[in-house]
Amino acid sequence: MSRPQQFDRDDVLDRALMVFWLKGFETASIQDLVDATGLNRGSLYNTFGDKAELFAAVMERYRDASPTKPLADAARRAPDGIDSRTLIVAFFKDLTKRALNDPEHKGCLLTNTSAGFYGCADSMAEWVRATLSGLENTLTTLVERGQKQGDITSDAKARAIARSLIASAQGLNVLARSGANAQTLKDVAALAVRVLDR
Repeated sequence: MSRPQQFDRDDVLDRALMVFWLKGFETASIQDLVDATGLNRGSLYNTFGDKAELFAAVMERYRDASPTKPLADAARRAPDGIDSRTLIVAFFKDLTKRALNDPEHKGCLLTNTSAGFYGCADSMAEWVRATLSGLENTLTTLVERGQKQGDITSDAKARAIARSLIASAQGLNVLARSGANAQTLKDVAALAVRVLDR
């Protein structure tokens, strides 16, 4: 009797992530995923379900390691000692740094999916909407705290500022995907956070 194949789930997800990131959901084939992960089709299907379910697992793992995680963690904590403005500025610096350290110009997997660099199933589109909505809520919370602390302008509603920040972050990621130079990305990041100015 053969023993079940043993593998590291996180390693498999990381390998699948690179396939989806480079090729996109629609273009990535099951054979691409088999080749990258080292698992056979049966093991992939038995462990993760179909390709859309594997993509969902990959996206969850991606979100847990993305530059938005420190923002989400801070928004969940008590506001004492949290400098919202510094966190948001650091977020844009991290986006820029990640883009500049990516010779393949992969951009952001979430942005690529939502911007239509490649298609995805309805369930994935809903996941993208939910993720962006969660980011909007996170940024709104942080901006509200910054407004109360007097570090962020109160001339606009917190949610409107959060939406502007998301639009700038998405735009920066699209530019990174297209291979924009360092100065372009730094300019976008610097001006994006000007919306916080009092």
